[in-house]
Amino acid sequence: MNAGCLISDAFVLESAPVFKIDKRRIAEKFGRAAKSYDASANLQQLVASRTRLGLPELADNAVILDMGCGTGKETLALRNRYPENVMAGLDLSDGMLTFAQKQPALVDCKWIVGDIEELPFAEETFDLIFSSLAIQWCESLSEVLAQVYRVLKPGGWFVFSTLAAGSLFELQTAWRNVDDEIHVNSYETFERQMHCVAAEEFQIISLHQRMETLYYPAVLNLLREIKALGANTVVGSDNQSLLGRRTLRQLESGYLPFQISKGLPASYQVIYGVLCKPE
Repeated sequence: MNAGCLISDAFVLESAPVFKIDKRRIAEKFGRAAKSYDASANLQQLVASRTRLGLPELADNAVILDMGCGTGKETLALRNRYPENVMAGLDLSDGMLTFAQKQPALVDCKWIVGDIEELPFAEETFDLIFSSLAIQWCESLSEVLAQVYRVLKPGGWFVFSTLAAGSLFELQTAWRNVDDEIHVNSYETFERQMHCVAAEEFQIISLHQRMETLYYPAVLNLLREIKALGANTVVGSDNQSLLGRRTLRQLESGYLPFQISKGLPASYQVIYGVLCKPE
């Protein structure tokens, strides 16, 4: 099936989104990390598998968007789940999309470079929007929800995951042993994000927070994984300092109190949501 026959160019608005400086830097970081991303995306794969548990049953002619699709790994999972449906993938990074579109199983997928907060689609285009660990890079959850609501058809589904306050608190604490600079991104609390969801007109099918923890043999392993993911951009910070040996020793010392038999923990507060647009 050719995705273009149902997601035609008429559904993609002509005006391209204007990326803010921080978003452009984020897009470039992720684009450079495209080749190494999937091999290092342990958290992303864990969270995506849990997010997919909220996927609904769809009719064969449904139109699906993987919003913040990255390398297309989850787009492929969606294609396997919904083999007869029309698929589109949107990402801020054209480097990621270049990598994604090389997958033979996704040759009929429509790929769009775009900003989640300025979705370049006409109203009521999609039956399902899936997004796993992408919208935490946006400035306003309320704007994301408004955009998703706009482009969903009545009765359409929004299945997503994102991060909440308290993520990587061990690493944030360890950095305080080094300096007072910002090294770890901050996120809105679960309560605040619940408030944003409640303020929209979605029907809330499911919305909950769960802590996901990964373990590493050393701090350097965690830092290398974050870098390989292209996720080492701190929003709102211009701190680009390199990690020297002395800094690494201080960071290791600050992380030591968290060490257990499994290794050094890196904990993430993950929000899982399933929303439906009323008919």
